[in-house]
Amino acid sequence: MAGGSKLIQATAGKQLQRAGKKIAKSAAKKARKVPSVTKPKRQKARVVRALKDREPKLVENTKKMLVMRGNKTSEEVTKLLRDLRMLKAPEAKMMNKKNDIHPFDDETKVEFLTQKNDTSLFMVGSHTKKRPNNLVLGRTFDGHILDMMELEFTNYKSIEAFQCKSKKAPGSKPCFVFTGDLWDTHELFGKLKSLLIDVFRGTVVDSVNVKGLDHAIVCTAWKDRVFFRSYSIAFKKADGVHPRVELDEMGPRFDLHFRRHKLASADLLKAATKKPKGLAPKKIKNITRDELTGDKIGRIHLEKQDVYSMQSRRVKALRKSPAELKKATDGDDE
Repeated sequence: MAGGSKLIQATAGKQLQRAGKKIAKSAAKKARKVPSVTKPKRQKARVVRALKDREPKLVENTKKMLVMRGNKTSEEVTKLLRDLRMLKAPEAKMMNKKNDIHPFDDETKVEFLTQKNDTSLFMVGSHTKKRPNNLVLGRTFDGHILDMMELEFTNYKSIEAFQCKSKKAPGSKPCFVFTGDLWDTHELFGKLKSLLIDVFRGTVVDSVNVKGLDHAIVCTAWKDRVFFRSYSIAFKKADGVHPRVELDEMGPRFDLHFRRHKLASADLLKAATKKPKGLAPKKIKNITRDELTGDKIGRIHLEKQDVYSMQSRRVKALRKSPAELKKATDGDDE
């Protein structure tokens, strides 16, 4: 028995030695191998185009809007969101599912969704016991919320309720009408005016064809509320050169009341509205432009002129008679 145990120990020791040598050889081979460099995968053409479209440009794309529903909504809120999306179409995208979004409590969710969908404007509708018929309008800049306003809407009437024959064409630009002194005197009304224009103006163009104006948005400021109305524009034949214009209310119709708001700081607003150097006009010495009309205003520097030595026009009625000339010469002689 003793001899057998010694034989088993010897064979086991040899096997351990062989296993150790194999492990050492494999480790040496791995050490000698040059680590392979993983080549980056080639991106698809549509992905490259999409990324390039999101890059900063001198002339930015048309601002798009993301329409979202909160976790608690009503049928009236959903209808209003769809109607406002129709006014903004085709530069608007509506999310069908409800989202647990509260912009004034947590801004990260709104910023994430706007960046994901490449939209700089957002609209959130919700309906709760504390804040019924709630509507939030806002803008983003550099991936973060620039400003937003929370509003309550009342007296709502949808587009379906109006029997309007002519409808808004997709992509057409509206004609804005703001009535009331509060738009220019009150800060909140002025910010809401800027926000509404930014949301519904569409593509920025140099000129507009009059025949392309098919709808008008009329906002009236009175006391602490805003009356929002939209009309279709119809051009009829007239005796004169210009056509006769008729307005027909097409909806939606609702009234807005102010709730919470978050306004942009002066520095952030200045950075958001800053024009790139590539679009700035070249400066010309002694020439400026009128901000309202865009006309050139130049300044010319002339030397001092001797007015008394200038040859003026001789009018016959102002000439002196011979008697007056003789009298003047006699007076000089004396």
